[in-house]
Amino acid sequence: MTAAKTILVVDDEARLVSLVETYLAQSGFRVLSASNGREALSVAERQEPDLIILDLMMPEMDGYEFMRTYRAGS
Repeated sequence: MTAAKTILVVDDEARLVSLVETYLAQSGFRVLSASNGREALSVAERQEPDLIILDLMMPEMDGYEFMRTYRAGS
């Protein structure tokens, strides 16, 4: 038996994150979430998700800045 793949969902709209989390969890994925790019960076560095579903327009750190920072560190 293999471990469930981990997906990080990043969006500042809590209802959307909740909906996506529900569907992914029901499909057998381990789901992490963050509400902005800075939080996502912290979660991604600690948890090393297999996939990141990322909103581009967020407060504090947008999706583009998140990806530049995350890719520079990996």
